[in-house]
Amino acid sequence: MTIELILLGISVGILSGFFGIGGGTVSVPILLYMGFGIKEAIGISVTQMVAGSMMAAWVHHKNQTYVVRDVKYFGYGGVLGAMAGAFLVKLLNETLLEWFFLSIVAFTLARLAMSSPVPTRTEVINRPLYTAIGGAIGVFSGMLGVGGSILMTPILVSFMGFPLKKASAVGLFFVMFTSISAFATLFWLGMINAQAGFVVALSSIAGILVGIWLLQRIKVTHYKRVLVFFYCLIFAITAYKLIAG
Repeated sequence: MTIELILLGISVGILSGFFGIGGGTVSVPILLYMGFGIKEAIGISVTQMVAGSMMAAWVHHKNQTYVVRDVKYFGYGGVLGAMAGAFLVKLLNETLLEWFFLSIVAFTLARLAMSSPVPTRTEVINRPLYTAIGGAIGVFSGMLGVGGSILMTPILVSFMGFPLKKASAVGLFFVMFTSISAFATLFWLGMINAQAGFVVALSSIAGILVGIWLLQRIKVTHYKRVLVFFYCLIFAITAYKLIAG
């Protein structure tokens, strides 16, 4: 099982760095297939996102992909939202959580498919709005064990005028806040499988570096096609798991 978790961590890290996601969209369905329950899978996923997002934030900051003094307000809202969402995990039915997860992927796929990879409007800079968006997305992050970028990226591209690659980078920066908040809350609630979580987390760091390297080299039009295909794949895997039981 350890080897499988290491391979999962590396793979999730590459996808996380490339697509700007926390990794929960990939790791949660795979962990379910590996025999973990949905709540345990969420805990492992959140642990991985803490390590991966911190590494990605450092790399993007070094590359000056975005201005931290503005985008950090997404994170401030996300902290409180993720805490609330993590508490809801304890209360909600497991099947309901899985359908929530599937619904989020479907919404993201639809918005992303209709958006343009090149901005069609001026980029919106509004710190109170950033905080509100971060808080709303943070609730879903804590509930579903996803970093939030699966919602953040299409919102920034479709409504806030962000370029696609920058939106992906900001989404992963946002994950750092929500994942730390969710991890602390889930740990306090006794819902973290520390051994499995740390194996996946540490092995994902190397993958993150590879993923960001690939992101910097792909054309934005090609990047959008790959991103939409990726979300379609995650949607199909999760839907099959739910329907097949």
